[in-house]
Order: sequence, then structure tokens, then C-alpha cells
Amino acid sequence: MNAASLLGPAACLGSAALWALSANVYARAARVSSPMAVNLLRASLSLPCFLAAALVMGPAGGLGQVTAGRAGWLLLSVVGSYVVGDALFLASAQVLGVPAALAISSIYPIWSALAGWVFMGQNVGVAGLLGVLLVVAGVVTVVRRRGEDVETEGPADGFRNRLGYTRGVLLAGATSFFWALNTFAIARGGADLPVAAVNTFRMGFAVALLPLARLLLRGRGTTLVVPAAEIRRSWPFFLLESVGGTALFVVGLTHSPLAVAAALTSLAPVLSVPFALAIGGERLRPRVLAGIAVVTTGIVLLVGFGKP
Repeated sequence: MNAASLLGPAACLGSAALWALSANVYARAARVSSPMAVNLLRASLSLPCFLAAALVMGPAGGLGQVTAGRAGWLLLSVVGSYVVGDALFLASAQVLGVPAALAISSIYPIWSALAGWVFMGQNVGVAGLLGVLLVVAGVVTVVRRRGEDVETEGPADGFRNRLGYTRGVLLAGATSFFWALNTFAIARGGADLPVAAVNTFRMGFAVALLPLARLLLRGRGTTLVVPAAEIRRSWPFFLLESVGGTALFVVGLTHSPLAVAAALTSLAPVLSVPFALAIGGERLRPRVLAGIAVVTTGIVLLVGFGKP
């Protein structure tokens, strides 16, 4: 395996690592503002950076290469991630709690692998498909274990009410489809385009759509502004993830088979464990270690033996 073939998987892992690093900061900012405010700040910070990079590069920046069709795919990617997908996830989390909702939503690499096979003719082989399943199983194991060790938000009655629980599961399942749509749309719309051009359009769409989504979801009481004190405290993390993380995300999805990219970018919950351990916030228990071992095995199968 040469260095070029490792670019995509390495970028996917880098993107997941930056998300894991910034996740606690984003969660804290969302508590004092709103999830939409966090996403709007991320997009607003990164849009000028990507636009400036594309303009400095001139024709090589690729802005003129984004056709109407490609722009449509990039618009779909923003709907699947920043707008609808996140809203469905938060609604599910209110019923199930964050860990359970995230565990269900994390099955999205399976839908991405299926889309890559049906629509893009990508086949990672038996070993690669087994790797996808192992990665997802490992992520779910770690997320569930962590959910048992920390307090979670959401009414306890949601778990006792069968109808409410079913609704939460359906919302989390729908989230997984929209997150899969995000990965598939970037792979289709961003292929062979410079990262600066792809993310200029994506972040531009996000900045335009988030306020509209807030109105459509009847969120008039939900702020779209992160407090200035929180911005001063957290801006390095926002900038690092919103620029570096999203750039790596696009590179990974456009330089790897979709099944591989989706599985590796879903590792943020697992990668957050070492970060939490480093700051003394987590203890690695046997089930967590088992989940990490399963994920590692899946990565080896995907990257080492999966055949595009």
C-alpha cells in the first residue's frame, strides 16, 4: 500500500480526532447558547478562510469548477449534517438520552457503504465489509459504556414510555440516514475538486440555511449567537475543527471508498476516550477496551484488506 492510498483514510482519522478534541467545547457552548448557534459559528469562522484560500489560488481554487449539479450535492451535504440531521439527533436525544441516541445514529456508515456500492460501483470486498461492521460495533460498544458512566440529560420517563421510546429510536434511525446522506453527497459533489472550493460552498450554504431552518423549526426563542465570553474562551477549538477538521473530512471522503471513509469518520466517540482520559475525565473499563480492540480490528480490515 503506497502513501497516496493512505491519504484518504489518514484524513478521515484526522477529521474524527479533531471532532473528538472539540466535542466537549461544542457541548459546553451549546448549553449556554444552542446547537444551531454553535454550527453557525463554526460555518461563519471557516467560510472566510476557505473563500480566501480559493481566491488566492485563482483558477486552481476551483470555484468555477463547481457546476450547478455539484453545488446541489454540496447543498444536500449541509442539509444532512448542519441542518436536518443534527435537529433529528437532538430530538431523539431528548427522549433516549445522548448516549443511546448516538449509539443508534452511529450506524450511518452502513448506509454510506450501501450507497457507495449501489450508486458509485464501489466494493470494498468481504474483509472491508466485515471491517465496516466491526468499526460500527466498536463505536456502539464504547458509546454505550460511556453512557453508563456519566449523567445524561433527557426525561427518565422517555425510557419507561414505550411509545416515546419507539419515537426516539425512529428519530435516531432517521438521523443515521441524514448523516449518511452527508458523506455520500460530499463524495459525489466534491470528487476531483479542491477542498477550498468544496467547503466555500458548503459553509456558505450553512450560513444561509441555518437561520432559515431555525424559523422553519419554530425556533424563534432559540438564539443563534454564542456569547462573547464563550467565543473568547473557545475560539481556537472552533477554528481548528471548523477549518482543519472540515478540510480533512472532505479530503477523506473524496480520496477513499465511501464505506471506508464513512466508517473511519464515525470514530469520534471512540477517539474521545483517550482525550477524556488525558484530562482525567474518564476511566478505561474492560468493555471500553474491548470496544477499542474491535474498532482497531475493523480499521485494519478496512484499510489493509478492503479492495475498492
